[in-house]
Amino acid sequence: MASNRQTDTAALVAMLGEHTTVNVRLALIADAQRWQLHHAQVTFDDDTPVTERAWRYSTATFLEARLPGSTVAALLRGEEQDVRGLHVVCLDPPSASASIYRLRGQQEWGRVTTPWPRTEWTINRDANALQPGYDLLVGDGPSFLNFDQALSAFLYQRSHDSNASHVDLWRIALPQRAGWLSQITIGPDLLTAVIDGEVLDGAVLELSWASGNHVQPVDGAGTLSFELPQGLVHDSLLMLRREDQWLDWRSFPAPTYGHARDASVVWEQPGPELEILLANGEGQHLECKREVPEGDSRKKMLKTIAAFASRDGGTVLIGVQDDLQIVGLPEKPNFDKQLLEVVGMIRDNLEPMPPYEPSLIDHEGKTILAIEVASGGQMYAYRNGQRPEYYVRVGPNTVPARHPEIAAGFRQAPTATRC
Repeated sequence: MASNRQTDTAALVAMLGEHTTVNVRLALIADAQRWQLHHAQVTFDDDTPVTERAWRYSTATFLEARLPGSTVAALLRGEEQDVRGLHVVCLDPPSASASIYRLRGQQEWGRVTTPWPRTEWTINRDANALQPGYDLLVGDGPSFLNFDQALSAFLYQRSHDSNASHVDLWRIALPQRAGWLSQITIGPDLLTAVIDGEVLDGAVLELSWASGNHVQPVDGAGTLSFELPQGLVHDSLLMLRREDQWLDWRSFPAPTYGHARDASVVWEQPGPELEILLANGEGQHLECKREVPEGDSRKKMLKTIAAFASRDGGTVLIGVQDDLQIVGLPEKPNFDKQLLEVVGMIRDNLEPMPPYEPSLIDHEGKTILAIEVASGGQMYAYRNGQRPEYYVRVGPNTVPARHPEIAAGFRQAPTATRC
C-alpha cells in the first residue's frame, strides 16, 4: 500500500531546479503555434541512461529526453519553454500542492513496477484542459488509431486500457536505492531474502508476526535467512529498515490464490498452500472444476472469473471435484494445451481483460490448473454476443449483479491505473 500525503508544489519546483538534468517523457497536444503539455513523467535518476525518442504528428508529439532541471521546473511553474525546437507550455494553473506517495519495491503504480522502492509526486490535470482528439495519428513515428493508444505504447509499451484514463498532468519519481529486497524465497521451514542496496550501513532485517518477531543485522548486500519451524505465519511482515525508517518491505497474508503474485516472492510450498485453500471449501473466493469446462459449464466458469475480478478476487481450481477431491487434469491433451485453452476463453469472452495469473500446480503426482484472479477495482463483464453481463459472487454462488452493484462498481473504478 502506498502512503499518501501532500507537499507544496513550490518544493517540487525547487527540487527540479537543483538538478542539472532529469529524465523526462512528455505527451504534447498541438495548440495554435504552441504545444500544450498533456502528461509529463519525470525521474530523478542519474544512473539510468536515456535513449532519446520523438514521435511527431500534426496534432500530437511524444518526447523522451534528458532535459535541464531548470527547464522542467519552469514548465511546472507554467512558463513557456523551448524543448527540442518545440514551444511547450503547461497552461493548467499550477496546483498549490502535489500528492506524495512512498512505494515499496515491486509495487505497481501507474502501470510501472520497479525492483526498488521509490517516492512519487503527482499533480492532476485540470478537468477543463485541452483534450486530445480521436483522429488517426500518422507521421514521424508508428501509426496509431488515436492519441490514447499512442500514449500507452510510448510510456509503457502496452496496449491502451479503455477503463484507465490518465488524469495525472505531472508524475515525478525519485528512486530510493538505499536498500531493497530483490528476492524472497519461502519454503516449508525457511524464509530466505536476497538484499541489495547502496547504503545498508546500520540496516536490519525484521520478520514479525502477531506473537513475535526476529531481527538480524544487515552487513551489506547478500542473503539472510529465517527458520520457520511452524511454516510462515499468516500476515507476517518482512521489513528492511534502519531504526524507525523502512527501506523496503513485503507482507504475506493468508494464501487465497486470489491476489496477483509479487514477482520477487518465490513460494516453494505449493502443496501446503493448496491444502490450506481447499480446507476452507468452495465459497466466496474459490470455485472448483473437475476438468476444463465445455458448453454451458464453460460459460459458468467465465462468469465466476468476471465476478471474482469485480469484487475481492478469487481462484478457480481445475482438476478438483466439487467434493474437494483432487483428481488432477487429464493427461491428454497435454497440460500446457489445456492452460492455453482456458487463457483463450478468458481473452475472447471477458471485457476488459481481468487481472489474473494461470499456473500449473503439481500435487502428489497430480496436476491442477489454478486461475488466480485479483480484484480489479471495477466491474468486469462476460460478453454474451454484443451484450455485456455483470456478475458478483455471493457465497459459493455466482449471481447476476443488480443495477446498484453495477453502478457502484463503475464509480469505484480507478481514474488512473494505480496500486
